[in-house]
Amino acid sequence: MRITTLSLLPTITYLFYSSVYAQLELDQDPKLDRYCGFNWLEANTYCRTACPSGLDGDCPVSPSGREQSCFQGAGCFNRMETLSWTGVVAILFDADEHMKNHQVTVTTSTTASGSGNDNEDNTAANDVTPTAALMNKKQETALEQTLISTLQSLLNEKLYLASLEVKTQSYDRPCVEAVFPAVWERGDPSKLALDVTMRMTARYIPNSFTVYTDSDLGDVFISGLGKAQAATVSNLKNANPFFNAMTGIAAVPEEDLAESPSAMPSSSPTRDFDQVFQTKIDPTPTGSNGIIFSIKTPKGAPSVLIMGMKFITNFEGVLEYEVYSKLGSWKNFVGRTSDFDLIASGQVTGKGPKTWVDIIQGDHTGTIADGNETSTVNYVGWKNVQVLGDGGERSFYFTTTKTFLNEDRTAIPILFSSPLDSEAETLRQYGMVSTNNELELYEGDGVLDYPWPTDPNGKSPYYRRPRGPIIAFNYDRAPCVPNVNFTGWPCPYVQRTRIPTRNPTRKPTKTPTRPPTRQPTWKPTLEPTITPTAAIASNATKIANMTIDNNQSDEIQGQERPADTDTSSPSKDGSGATSTIFVASKWHSTLFVSLLLAFT
Repeated sequence: MRITTLSLLPTITYLFYSSVYAQLELDQDPKLDRYCGFNWLEANTYCRTACPSGLDGDCPVSPSGREQSCFQGAGCFNRMETLSWTGVVAILFDADEHMKNHQVTVTTSTTASGSGNDNEDNTAANDVTPTAALMNKKQETALEQTLISTLQSLLNEKLYLASLEVKTQSYDRPCVEAVFPAVWERGDPSKLALDVTMRMTARYIPNSFTVYTDSDLGDVFISGLGKAQAATVSNLKNANPFFNAMTGIAAVPEEDLAESPSAMPSSSPTRDFDQVFQTKIDPTPTGSNGIIFSIKTPKGAPSVLIMGMKFITNFEGVLEYEVYSKLGSWKNFVGRTSDFDLIASGQVTGKGPKTWVDIIQGDHTGTIADGNETSTVNYVGWKNVQVLGDGGERSFYFTTTKTFLNEDRTAIPILFSSPLDSEAETLRQYGMVSTNNELELYEGDGVLDYPWPTDPNGKSPYYRRPRGPIIAFNYDRAPCVPNVNFTGWPCPYVQRTRIPTRNPTRKPTKTPTRPPTRQPTWKPTLEPTITPTAAIASNATKIANMTIDNNQSDEIQGQERPADTDTSSPSKDGSGATSTIFVASKWHSTLFVSLLLAFT
């Protein structure tokens, strides 16, 4: 049998579509590859929302009111990868109201022993304990479906939530309470928490810019649940009466739990004054020349000192940056560089879209090549700036310059995130990106040019809003120690003092510590020898006779003989020794004789 080219056309067509557009295999369920879009190409490109039913009504409507359709064979399923994550979803109830409608009793048996006699029977007692009912299968399904539908509307451009399944449930697990923020007040007896362990799976299409991990899936789920908390509470109350007394919902990773805490836990560790505040690295970022945004301190929180910054860029090479800042809001100051202070500038090397780049404090000089010539440029480095406490705000404008460019001569981008609320695109609605005990980080505007242009009416084509900064700060959470709760600036001066020591510090010593020395004497410490040697005696006699002769030759009593009249005469004693005697004035001769007698 001859096989013609025409007869191979269906097979070739199938192979082409199955390889290029990732169509399903012949034995796969067609429902797996139905996705929404404005046309088939968009459904195949983005694979944002699945519609297994095949109905257009299951597809979302765009913010502009444009309806989408459900397309069969969108070519999405076989290009997707599966992620899984397990966490604990805490559902908070008003305790009294929830117990009133969903209370059950638990009976436990205990054995009460008698006096200890062997012939005395033990008696059994029943303890009846009221408690809240757990969810039944119908209520679990309501929770699963509500969470999927609520979260999928927020995540349709990142992940497709394939399933969400309840694994276990119990009330007020201590290990869960230990990792929840204090603001939830789980220890309040007026509140009741149902801790539900859930396993979630999701699918997405990886590419060179978008790569998720299981941990990323958990982060997306936790943040999405936080953003949609009010809507989720409302939807659950409408889904099943079991949730009527519900007041809040949140989630934590199961891996953060410690199921068996010690009976006597150690005291809470103190936090160091130097802290790091950083956002998650968005696996699907966007970016441009720069971004302007603001940070605030929570109400009642102290002032903090910002001491450094980190950022993300997809560029791997040398770039030049500038950071401007001002106290207060940046709104109505866009493009007005003169109203900001230049607090940082320098050159750093980009490390790609997954690695933080530090702004270096000591980055004060750099080099720029212009053809064959190289010049030195001076930079600011980094200057610490404060954020006032009790709701104080500080704005930052962070940008790359045009000194260094990409190979295609385009600007080196700083990466940031898409809007938290997809419906807020182009609107001046700025949500909170991240927060901790000392700082709150808010969305801002992406800037598409350098230097940044003014935008008085919010219609400049060089801005994209809102955008979330992918940023990290090094900061001192208590710069005004010992006034750790001070909310102003500068810090009040407090003179450093020492705690006074007790008086006396040591017992006094006896007086005196050492015995005093004796008074000096005029007598020589060494007595002269009693009998001088013969030679010394002979010399002494001659000196004495010569002294007498000199005294008699003085014409004036008490007049000294001049120094140039000194004479000398050699002599030999019986032992053959020669003595040289200097004849001077009367007192010179006497002194010489005394010294000779003393040291002989």
